Amino acid sequence: MNAWSSLGRSVARHPVLAFMLISLGIGFVTAAIPRIANSEIPPFDQPLQGIVGGSLGAGLAAFLVTAALSGRAGVADLGRRSVRWRVPVRWYLIALFSVPVAATLISLAIYGPRALAVPSVGWPRALAAVAAYFLIQLVLFQLAEEIGFTGFLQHHWQDRYSPMKLTLYVALLWALWHMPDHFAEEGWGLEQFISAPVVFAMEFVALFFARALFVWFYNRTGFSVLLVAIFHASFDASVSKLSFDVVPASNTVRFLIFSGVILLFGAATIIATRGQLGRPTAAPSISQEGDREHMPDAAEGREDPRQSDPPDA
Repeated sequence: MNAWSSLGRSVARHPVLAFMLISLGIGFVTAAIPRIANSEIPPFDQPLQGIVGGSLGAGLAAFLVTAALSGRAGVADLGRRSVRWRVPVRWYLIALFSVPVAATLISLAIYGPRALAVPSVGWPRALAAVAAYFLIQLVLFQLAEEIGFTGFLQHHWQDRYSPMKLTLYVALLWALWHMPDHFAEEGWGLEQFISAPVVFAMEFVALFFARALFVWFYNRTGFSVLLVAIFHASFDASVSKLSFDVVPASNTVRFLIFSGVILLFGAATIIATRGQLGRPTAAPSISQEGDREHMPDAAEGREDPRQSDPPDA
């Protein structure tokens, strides 16, 4: 019992370190087990390692560390933010359609009518496949991932750093968390280890602009992890499925067009908000969360229990 209490106190003293050790540990272990790393789940051949590493590595780690840090009240607060759905409809529209619509318009400007040529299976079936892929991504990947990196890590640092520093620090750890995927897909040879720093740098640049959008989205939706996960899943479904229907070019061009939308949107959001990314004056306290529902787009001055958290790296 004393050992568990001591472990809990250590986690509470260094919650970010504990979160990364748990999530990265699970990610690398699952990437190193061939039967997991090489397995895929139908109907869209989703990587089993990504599901196990994401759900357990990020989602479970977030709840475990939160329990050690803030107890039942903290776990309940994280749970509420993870499924917060009562936000204005416009945010659902932005989350679902901004990336696919913008990327399709860019492709239309480049390729003309060819961008909207009817797919071989027809538009109804093609769009149904995109919708199914989106739902699978949301349930099996993005919600757990964003519970970890938005609901826990970003929220934990919300008032400790300026929005741009917050974006930078979360993006760095988020890029690091993706590294097991590199080894699961490419193997564990010397070439893969040499290329890992380059992969990390490329991941970081892309994820920095994505995280800037997520910080803005999280702030403007009243701290809804669910809406951030929907936005994330919409991008993944768009680049993995829709891009084949609306970009008549190579996989590299498809990826660049859809990723370019994220970079443009992220840069525009940083400039338009002058780096504040929709930050409210303060985050809501756990006790206030229980008394009344936090209203999106109407952030008032509130105290936050994280101000009493012990400092950690």
